Amino acid sequence: MTRTESVIEKLRTTFVPFTDVWFYSPNEDRKDWDGQYERVDGETRPVDRNASFDLRLISDNALSLTPDSVGIYVIRDELSVIYIGLTDRNIKQRFDAHVSKLTAVNKWHHPVRWQKYVIERSKRNGKAFERLDDFQIGFYDLRDFQSNLQGTTDKEHVHDMEALVFYGLCVTNPKERFLNTESIVGNRASREKWEAFFAR
Repeated sequence: MTRTESVIEKLRTTFVPFTDVWFYSPNEDRKDWDGQYERVDGETRPVDRNASFDLRLISDNALSLTPDSVGIYVIRDELSVIYIGLTDRNIKQRFDAHVSKLTAVNKWHHPVRWQKYVIERSKRNGKAFERLDDFQIGFYDLRDFQSNLQGTTDKEHVHDMEALVFYGLCVTNPKERFLNTESIVGNRASREKWEAFFAR
């Protein structure tokens, strides 16, 4: 098996329903969202509508994710992968931010790509856009990729891996649907390396 084939094989992963990994419970007394955003302390957020949620990682979840997991997670909707992100023992904070963006909750900064995605999703699904059961999650463990990565620390490895997974999944998913900001995936050297690798 060539190096390219080996890396592509490692990118095959199991996707499981979001709700098989995370317990998610939105508050019931939230107002309907009007699709509007506002500036709050220099950040762009949905207009406050008294929306909040409880989010907890399920013990013994379908991906064996733990608060100490290190690697790359992937979020997919009913059409394709929409986001890849890295976790270096901070997965709860990362998903708290993603859920707030996907469900228009007034916390964290909501970049333009996320805003457009969520506005379209709310138009298409109505109030049901606040549900997360049509999303799936996959996870790539850092240990499975270390032989392909550059760097000497876990932090350097996971940043190189972020670019590997991003460009690898761009081969099989429409890149224009990704909500990632490409210029901050990994670092410049890793972006150039893995983009060229998968362009072959």
